[in-house]
Amino acid sequence: MFSKIDFTLTDDKKSVTMTLSSEDDADKPAVISLSAEQVTQIIQVLGRVRETMLEGQDVPSIEGARFTPVVRTRWALQPEASTDGSVLAFQHPAYGPVGLVLTPQDSDKLMRGLHMHQEIRRDNYANRGKLN
Repeated sequence: MFSKIDFTLTDDKKSVTMTLSSEDDADKPAVISLSAEQVTQIIQVLGRVRETMLEGQDVPSIEGARFTPVVRTRWALQPEASTDGSVLAFQHPAYGPVGLVLTPQDSDKLMRGLHMHQEIRRDNYANRGKLN
């Protein structure tokens, strides 16, 4: 048995056609036109389903994981009451709004890392144009 999901973006990039087919109904594929908002809703629903399927399993290490960094986004930082931590939220171009809860310990680690990166940038900027 096979199943196939195909997405075809319209020329104006305003919508996408999703085609669902299977071996059982190869001659009767389901064809659905989706807006960007509907695609976002599908991504969010599938994300929640995946999260539920992985419930109780350890979170895998980030070491060696592949990801595409978000370069252009909007973000916000706000307190998170249940952990006394902070929520870092941002608009991900592929997934929509994403929020990450940082515990106070994680926040401290992030601040140290950002401070270190800032010092590296300062040192590199100060050394530009200097001869060895």
